[in-house]
Amino acid sequence: MDRLSAGDGPAFAARVARLDPDAPVLVREGRLWATLPIGVLAVRTADGDLAEGVYRAADLAAGTPAAQPEAAWRGRLPQRPWTTVETVPAADIADIDRKAAAALRERRGAGVGDRRLRDAMLDHVALTVERDGRLYPVQVRLVAALCRMGFLGDDPVRVLRAGRRLGLSGTYGAVWERDRGLPLL
Repeated sequence: MDRLSAGDGPAFAARVARLDPDAPVLVREGRLWATLPIGVLAVRTADGDLAEGVYRAADLAAGTPAAQPEAAWRGRLPQRPWTTVETVPAADIADIDRKAAAALRERRGAGVGDRRLRDAMLDHVALTVERDGRLYPVQVRLVAALCRMGFLGDDPVRVLRAGRRLGLSGTYGAVWERDRGLPLL
């Protein structure tokens, strides 16, 4: 992941705020984390002097960061190590995003509620990669989040694994599945 310049923290928060102005942004160990309303965590490495803590995305984007209570952040972050499972050309990821958006536009208003259609599209497995005989399904929600956050560049996209979680890492940042909680026994 490339490092942000001091002015990129507000730019990261502005992208998050476009999706949800009240979304919490966590600053921890030199990284900015945000929960996106499509069930994804976004992360960027950050330089700068912003104190660790939780902030409201719209406030951070406006340059008026006011720390929120730690309880405003819910969920666990992907634990290290982050293992690269596969690399995928950036053009292929962009193509998946374009095709998903086109399919959504085509089906809108065709007898299925827009929200139900969107949720089904986000849950769709757009890409499956295999490593050591194990399959890793990548949902459209990760592809869409990577693209909407502006993290896709020209570099190949890495499919990451951290425990049970999958992520995608582009040129400018990464996105992760939300923690699914305890596995069923």
